[in-house]
Amino acid sequence: MIDAIKNNISRFLITRKLKAIVLNELDFSEALKRSGSFLILMPEDEKDFRASFLVLDHLEHLNKSIKILTRDYRISLMPAKYRNKAMEVGVADLNKLDLPNHKLIEKLSEMRFDAVMDLNRKDELLYSYASNLVNAKLRIGFSKKGADKYYNLQIANNEAEAEKSYSNFLNCLKMF
Repeated sequence: MIDAIKNNISRFLITRKLKAIVLNELDFSEALKRSGSFLILMPEDEKDFRASFLVLDHLEHLNKSIKILTRDYRISLMPAKYRNKAMEVGVADLNKLDLPNHKLIEKLSEMRFDAVMDLNRKDELLYSYASNLVNAKLRIGFSKKGADKYYNLQIANNEAEAEKSYSNFLNCLKMF
């Protein structure tokens, strides 16, 4: 009950704060080809977290510059080659609604990337909000509740298995 109330309040506040942000239409094919730097928002779900390394490996293979945003306790679970590219989010970085606090908002607002990829298949307000705090033209995420407000490119997710979902995510990106 309390979590549902917190979630509704968070959703309301995010909608109010992001009202001024307009997600412009883009030629996604060109935008993806020209994108050299990516902010990757790692999934909260444990199975998804491990399965999403497929996306990191693909971007690494394409020689894209990546920065990874994840919870602080997850960094040690990442492959060693990605740990130095990770930026951690800890309890001290969040407010009482589990959204970024003022300090983290400031930090994210100063960052510039060509694209942001939210790899959460489920609705995670922290990451949906963070995807719009960063200066980036292209915001990519899975289709989910309220995704139209956060992403200008949404990838459908009809899979129950995490591995298949991220494989399909990559296949969709490769089509552009």
